[in-house]
Formats: sequence, structure tokens, C-alpha cells
Amino acid sequence: IIAGGGTLPKIVYEELSDPYVIGFEGMPCSLSDRAKFHNFNQLGYFFEDLNARGIRSVVMVGDMKRPLLDETKFDEFSKTRSHLIFTAMQQGDDTLLKYIISLFLEANITPIGAHEVVRNLTLKAGVYSGSLDTLNVEDVKRADEILERTSCLDIGQSIVVEAGQVLGIETVQGTEQLLGYVRDTSIALRRVGVGVFVKREKINQDLRVDMPTIGPETIRQVYDAKLASIIITPGKVIVLDQDECFRLCEELSLSFIVKEREK
Repeated sequence: IIAGGGTLPKIVYEELSDPYVIGFEGMPCSLSDRAKFHNFNQLGYFFEDLNARGIRSVVMVGDMKRPLLDETKFDEFSKTRSHLIFTAMQQGDDTLLKYIISLFLEANITPIGAHEVVRNLTLKAGVYSGSLDTLNVEDVKRADEILERTSCLDIGQSIVVEAGQVLGIETVQGTEQLLGYVRDTSIALRRVGVGVFVKREKINQDLRVDMPTIGPETIRQVYDAKLASIIITPGKVIVLDQDECFRLCEELSLSFIVKEREK
């Protein structure tokens, strides 16, 4: 397990039998008490460690920001790939993660997704709170059209649309910042209580290493932003602490709907 922050690394850890855990220096790691820490500048040592232990599969889970690399501290492995590494670092998340996957495959190590390790992290299509009758389908269609276009540019997994107006698109700042921005938007620019928060996987996103995730805190943030509905894709968005998410949606009168993209 390559562990970042948050609750998901712990969930994956509990599902496996004595997995080897790795954290990276300067990054959050919710399994820090049992992790061996590596340095992003020393990728050669990292892969040597995995190969010496006979590791042939890896699951990358948890929150992790982009590292600040120091080329003067690169080992030989990283030096020979420095141009490719820095080129990937200047691209969007999908491009960077695809390069990371290529490094694992080069070392004969197969990345696997958290959803392949832990059952029922995602949801099947259905209405988990609220009703389809009250859903503003036109707003969802607009949201899906925009997300499809921005995903081709490796931008965003989430969007908020309200009465046809786009109130925000998720960028590198993340979902919390997006919903905070919507919350703070002037009431004069809004039709409060009808908006939709839509979170989807990007087109051709590799879900083994980057799967959209929401949890109870997301539900609270959607409520604070005075929105009406949460829409996610079946089987392709992780929902943490699902029972609590459903309970909160019922308590806060939010619709929680799992459905494919609107065409």
C-alpha cells in the first residue's frame, strides 16, 4: 500500500493480510505508524525496495499533494528520467498518474485500485435519498456536457450548476474549495436550493490510481452551499461511510442519486 492521508488507506489496510506500507516524506500518511518512508527524489531506491521484497502489485490510496522535487538530490534512476518526470509534473493529474503507472509497469509491478481490494466502496445506480421527480435534469445535462469537455483537458471531476448557471468547477484546489466558493457566492447571483453537485470520473481516467471520492464531509459541504442534489456515477465514485452519507442526506433534505451521464 502506498498510503496518503484520510480514512481510505486504513480501510484498505484492514482488508489485506499484513501488507507492506509505504509513505513518502513530506506527505500525509494515515498509516504512518506502520509505514516505511521513501523520498520522491530517490525513486530508484523505492523500486529497489519493492523488488527486493518481491512485491508485484501495489494499491495507491489516500490524499497526496504533488511533491516539490529537487533534481540535485535525484538518484541515478531519477536522473536518467528527469526530463520525463518534469514533463509529467507540468501536466494534469491524468497525465502525471499515467506516467507513474508506466514506471510501476516497467518494474513489473501492477497497480490495482482500492475498489478492487475492498468490496462495495462504490454504489450501484439508484436513488439513495430524495426523488428523481424533484431533480433538475437540465442542470445535470449541462453539468455532464461541461465535465465531458473539461475532462478532455484533464480538468476537474466536480461541477455545480444551478438554474442553468455554472457556479464552479473543481480544479487543483479540490472539492472542498469548490463547494466553499459556491457557499460564498452572492445570493443575488443564485437561485438557492435548486442547484446540483455532480461528481464524475474524467473521460479515460485510470481508476486504479485516481478514483473520485466523497464522504460525509462532502455531504455537509453541499448542504452548506445551499444545493439540492448530489449526483455521482455508478461504480466509479468511492463513497466513504455510506450509511452516514445516506443518513445526512435524509436529515438535511438532500437528494443523493447515482446515475450515468445525461446524454
